[in-house]
Amino acid sequence: MNKRICVLQVAPSKPNKDHVEFFKDKDNCDFYFVTHEESNPNALGYFPNTTWSETRDILVELVDKKYDYYALVDYDYILRPQRELGVLDQIIEDLEMNPAVLTYYPGNNLETPYARDEEYFSSRDYSCIPFTHFGLKIIHNSLLKWFFPLCRDFSVNVDSCHMFNIQEIPFLKNVICSHKMKYDNGYSDPDAIYNSDGAYTKYKMDEMWKWIYPSFKASNILQHYSRDAKDLDNSLFVKDVFVNLMKNKNFTPSSEPRDIDYYNQERLESIFNLDHQFFINKGKSIDDQFMELDNPFVSEVEALLRKEVTFDTLKTKENPWVPLTKKINSDLKNRRNITMNECLEIYQKMEKNESLFIKNAKTNPDLWEYLENKRVAFVGPASYLSGQGKGELIDSYDIVIRVQPEIWDTKDYGSRTDIIQSCMNSSYSPKLVKYLENTPAKNYPKFIICNDTVAREIPHPGSGKWLSVVKEYNDYLKHYGVPFAHLENEDGTWERWGLYWEVYAKPHIERVDNSLYTYYSGNFNSGYGAINMVLSCPVKELAVFGVDFYNFGVVRSMEDKYNPAYIAAQGTDGTYLGPDKLLHDQMSQIMHCKNVLEKDPRFKLDPEIKTRLHEEELKKRIDKFKTLPKILHTTQ
Repeated sequence: MNKRICVLQVAPSKPNKDHVEFFKDKDNCDFYFVTHEESNPNALGYFPNTTWSETRDILVELVDKKYDYYALVDYDYILRPQRELGVLDQIIEDLEMNPAVLTYYPGNNLETPYARDEEYFSSRDYSCIPFTHFGLKIIHNSLLKWFFPLCRDFSVNVDSCHMFNIQEIPFLKNVICSHKMKYDNGYSDPDAIYNSDGAYTKYKMDEMWKWIYPSFKASNILQHYSRDAKDLDNSLFVKDVFVNLMKNKNFTPSSEPRDIDYYNQERLESIFNLDHQFFINKGKSIDDQFMELDNPFVSEVEALLRKEVTFDTLKTKENPWVPLTKKINSDLKNRRNITMNECLEIYQKMEKNESLFIKNAKTNPDLWEYLENKRVAFVGPASYLSGQGKGELIDSYDIVIRVQPEIWDTKDYGSRTDIIQSCMNSSYSPKLVKYLENTPAKNYPKFIICNDTVAREIPHPGSGKWLSVVKEYNDYLKHYGVPFAHLENEDGTWERWGLYWEVYAKPHIERVDNSLYTYYSGNFNSGYGAINMVLSCPVKELAVFGVDFYNFGVVRSMEDKYNPAYIAAQGTDGTYLGPDKLLHDQMSQIMHCKNVLEKDPRFKLDPEIKTRLHEEELKKRIDKFKTLPKILHTTQ
């Protein structure tokens, strides 16, 4: 027979000596631990620089799956039996109810109304208390594959705790709190993100809840108790509802037979849509869920992507990767499903990818002919070029494409403008119009290229109706004899969507340091889109200067986002979001640049930017970014 319980702990250098005495090498119990500050010969392993939730995943992955129950006990917890039995004997007695999850009554240093409710504590031996602290959870073996791996996508650890509690909802009558023992929180790390920056933690918690809420089928309960729509965006509202519900209804915990299997698909699907990315592998074995993407797995996904993904597949305003990922998973022969994030990453890195924007985008035939076999320089307004003296190098190219028409420093930014790139929205187009009105015809640009779609809202801001750049400016530019290269098709669709779904932007917030954050949303920049558009033409070389992804998305100052002279020429209309809040997702574009554009031998990035693009610190940011979920699937 299996031993009754396996106790797991994360420790700095050695486990809690009291816990070792309680649990180690007992008839009904084994005790295992890992460390994160110093190695220990008795530990299962040493894992420095890991988060609270990562080490719990590691523990669950490492131990044998031969126990009835698995207990995760925080290193600093003080366990206080309230009856005559010792700690382990009390746990063994309480497990006779065969709960889905067993925990104990909260005591000192724990922020919960139950901890202060002595009357409730003394009124019964057991209760159903949802949303308890994750410092002590005892989990039935059949539910390991449901609860693990933990949700770690929002990087604050509290997200793991909260999601675990949300995942308990299908089993609430079997989530048992025993009043026969109390636990105290012995230590709380003041430097932990959830203690040091409460506002950021709450923000990330709310984002997690908005991410999972569309899959939560019990939303009618929440709507019933909500006072307004804001409640439904509050990550802690779900906790308040279920805690009060269980307490007011005075639910009696249910006892189950010893051979119960709690993993019931029908029960789970009554509460959650299991097609959600977080749940798509739940139910598979722990080993399968933790399986890395090895080369055979990746190769199999690549083969399916080549079969399923075409350029036309990506020409849609709806997220094509939802059905694509589902279709690929239905054809996979591997043990676990692939997530959308993983699918996109593999797609972007694929060699000989025939569905890429740079190979398929509609291009103005005259622009195509003009750029054919030419060395082209693309010049943006990034401030790093100031003082570099690269103007002569830029002017040496056959064709110079410039972001907006103004030239503010010929020594650093060059003196020629053959093609103007502009997003043609209401912030920039009036200045472009004025430029044409005041420029001699002989100096007109050979083309104006625009990778954006809308010029302005009609009839007024806030109407929600938009006028396309083509309808607004095509006839106007014909008046000046300046060809307009855009991405609108005859049927009213936009080739731009193909690039958008290559990049796959997503709203997210990134913590730069203790006081600075960046918030990104929306899609790729029109300038970055234009770079891709030019590469879809048969150029001999495309050298890119003055483009640094807005200082690689790191907050510093306004001057690090735009060249001051550029701001002086263009005004502040295009900078209203500031350097810390950008309409366009820089990290997705950086990934696309590294994974797609740099594989094109014609693409030459300014050496200074190329160096920064491959710095280790940026790689770490990208690795963290890739774990962030897609919160919204919009293209606006």
